[in-house]
Amino acid sequence: MQISCYTFFMEQITLKNEQFTATISLKGAELTSLRSSDGTQYVFEGPESVWKYHAPVLFPHVGRIADGFYTWKGKEYHLVNNGMSRDLMHTLTAQTQTSADFLLTESEETADKFPWKFRLETHYELTQNGLIFTTRVTNTDSEEMLFSLGSHTAFCCPRNTDADGTTNADYQYEFEQKEPLTRVLLNDAAQLKSDSDGTAPTTEVYGEKNPGVIPISKDGFGNGHFFTAFKSKWVGLRNKKDNSLVRVNCEGYPYLMVWQGGNGADGKDGHGFNCIEPWYGTADAENTDHTWEHKSALLTLSPNESFTADQSITIEK
Repeated sequence: MQISCYTFFMEQITLKNEQFTATISLKGAELTSLRSSDGTQYVFEGPESVWKYHAPVLFPHVGRIADGFYTWKGKEYHLVNNGMSRDLMHTLTAQTQTSADFLLTESEETADKFPWKFRLETHYELTQNGLIFTTRVTNTDSEEMLFSLGSHTAFCCPRNTDADGTTNADYQYEFEQKEPLTRVLLNDAAQLKSDSDGTAPTTEVYGEKNPGVIPISKDGFGNGHFFTAFKSKWVGLRNKKDNSLVRVNCEGYPYLMVWQGGNGADGKDGHGFNCIEPWYGTADAENTDHTWEHKSALLTLSPNESFTADQSITIEK
């Protein structure tokens, strides 16, 4: 599709098919709404006073970055938690009624945040059962690039069309394989805990009652529960009352975070949400030396190579 000059003055675009409507902001190329034709609200839409994001793309860092900086080749670079992509304007490069593509590249805004030249391409496409949602990173620099990549989609829990009396305790997280889970240990600042030898990450058996099933309650998950070494191809939110399921692709991901936010745990005010966050990467360790190449689980790309992450959303009613 030819993109008109007018497009670049828009703040968001809307995609629609027979089953769903999706809204995406040019800031962060972020999905800000996903609703079905019956009006069911799946993705958290705000208000900003509860949480300013909805489903941010995380690049080139995921999770907490200690003290807001890292070093590369002796130079200091500055990032906020979860990277820079979510706070920058992306360019809409293609659009149809049901799909859209966005692009972020290096600029003056990124120069003090990330030393490499890159292309970050985000693709959305509505289907009959949800939303294809992929991110693709290409190294356009002349040297090897190190980075992390992930997503942070917040799902309404409970939803606006749930039966009266539904709370988030009527939902649960489910891993596809119903497998016993391994948890990565985090400290109170959501940084990786290190062991007595200074090694991070460290893990433990999660110890859930039913393998691969995590109950949800108003008590939440603190700064998040962080998992690794799973074989499941998706993780979902199950409504136990009507058996509906919203799932996020996590096939091939080494890590996945779950987190609860908002104040809607006991009612349908639209302000309660639970996040499913597949990550290629981790937060900083509590004993980090801030050296970028010492971070755990970084992805590596040679010049002109690309890497694609798939965090697509499927809805089963």
